[in-house]
Amino acid sequence: MEQTGVFDVDLRGLIDVLGNNLYTNPGVFVRELLQNAIDAQTERPSVDQPIVITADGAEFVISDTGVGMRADQIAELLGTIGRSSKRDELGFSEQATIGQFGVGLLSGFLAGDRIEVSSKAEGHDPVRWVGDASGTVETGPGDRSETGTTVRICARPGFEQWLDPDRVASLAARYTALHPTPVTVNGRRVNPPVEVFAAEAGRRVAAQVAYCQDEFGFTPLDTFQVDIPEAGLRGVAFVPPSGGDLVARSEHRVHVKGLLVGDLAELLPEWAFFVRVVVDATGLTPTASRESVVRDDLFHDVVESLGAQVLAWLAGLEQRPATRAKFLSVHEQGIKALAAHRPELLGFVDRHCVFETNYGPMPLATFRARFGDLRYTGSVDDFRVLGDILGSRGFGLVNAGYAFETGVVRALIAADPDITGEYVTQEMLLTALGDVGDDVRTRFAGALALAGTALAPYGCDVDLTAIEPGELSGVLLTDDSAKLAGDRREMLSEVAGDPDAWLAAVAAVDAHDHQVPSRPVLLLNVANTLVGRLPSITDPTVAGALVRTVYSQALVRAHRSLSSDAARDVDEAVMLLADLATRAGAR
Repeated sequence: MEQTGVFDVDLRGLIDVLGNNLYTNPGVFVRELLQNAIDAQTERPSVDQPIVITADGAEFVISDTGVGMRADQIAELLGTIGRSSKRDELGFSEQATIGQFGVGLLSGFLAGDRIEVSSKAEGHDPVRWVGDASGTVETGPGDRSETGTTVRICARPGFEQWLDPDRVASLAARYTALHPTPVTVNGRRVNPPVEVFAAEAGRRVAAQVAYCQDEFGFTPLDTFQVDIPEAGLRGVAFVPPSGGDLVARSEHRVHVKGLLVGDLAELLPEWAFFVRVVVDATGLTPTASRESVVRDDLFHDVVESLGAQVLAWLAGLEQRPATRAKFLSVHEQGIKALAAHRPELLGFVDRHCVFETNYGPMPLATFRARFGDLRYTGSVDDFRVLGDILGSRGFGLVNAGYAFETGVVRALIAADPDITGEYVTQEMLLTALGDVGDDVRTRFAGALALAGTALAPYGCDVDLTAIEPGELSGVLLTDDSAKLAGDRREMLSEVAGDPDAWLAAVAAVDAHDHQVPSRPVLLLNVANTLVGRLPSITDPTVAGALVRTVYSQALVRAHRSLSSDAARDVDEAVMLLADLATRAGAR
């Protein structure tokens, strides 16, 4: 006997709540009805039987071979919002299922204005339920001959695109990509058999690569499996072939009991930017919308365990040099960037990431094994000046002047008390190595005055040093303290007449701290034969030409560029010296 009734709620209001507060878009009805169908087939069980969907833009029909419903069940479950047949006698969800039939079915009203349910439980007569967006409902005898359930949705005006066959097929394929139950849309299976966890290695890796290409849009540099038995979780991690975003975290695909829940950035620790994962878990709890999972204690344990497995993969690269080289060619700078603040990565960076040194590129662990102390400089300029000087004495020097590298070195020293580190600057090292006696300074007094006059237009001071190798005529001292002082003066000059309070304070510091070098300094190496002749040159023009030539060489050695005026002056100085040499030869 047919019955007609009215929902106990304002259905239009409920649709508004579902659409604006629970679900992200109308297309979620495909997932909800797939969940209901799969749950019903799991309970029967008939998980190997296909779930059949047809769609043409006007109607959507989904049919399963699950347990079906009796007349009393369909009236109770679909007449009471949120009621579910998938709960035990205490009200808890059954372990094998994921959805709630009542709310899940009503999601169909997001895209349709009429829902028809035809169902048959084994040993019972078929039943029919029809709900309308106006709030009316009808129940009565059905015409389904086999056990299972069929749901038909008629499109709401303006929402036909959500019932489009291609869109429905795409959504169904995405939601069931890791579920073994076959799903067909208009006769074509949309979720191929799950092979990403296949026992045979060749099939498994091929399927993982294909999945990554289809779902994430890249061919992985490497893949590895992840497992967390206590969460019933298994998954695959993919290493991208290009650098990751250190600011915007990648999202990872989460399935619960084979059905897609959503993409979550928080599934991995933020330092694990160089992997993306897809997982399927039975223990994680979906949220009410089933578009995410509850952040409970188990979830946080999963995040920690996945991080540990990523670290284990990194450690395993020790025995895989070819893969390690490919990985570092892409992700080395990102790893260094995070290692200074993430102890988890520090050991890997120490052993495998390459740093520039004055004895060639090498990892920090290799450098310490060769030279003992971890002697480093935080400035590229300092390294260029000091590398050869230290190298000639058998000392190693690490260039930590590039992005993130000083932080890595200092973090490593702080983390390991057995590591002795020494931070080196041009000023402190050249002062220690190149002390010049009073007798030499007296002999060069006149030459220094001439040199100072020659370099005054370039804003560069002159001093003496005595260092090996003797072939080095001069060293341009561009210590960070001098650069900072120059930066401060430049900023103050831009606000002359009305400096901010803090700029005025900085100016006061400069005025009172006479030990801070305010300009670059050219150190003339008295051990050099050419410089050694400078005191005997009394002609200021010739002496100036010689000093400007040494200055240009020091600039090139420090990888600094000449201004156009300086380049012109140096060219004239070289021509003058060449002319003098020619005249001397003619005599």
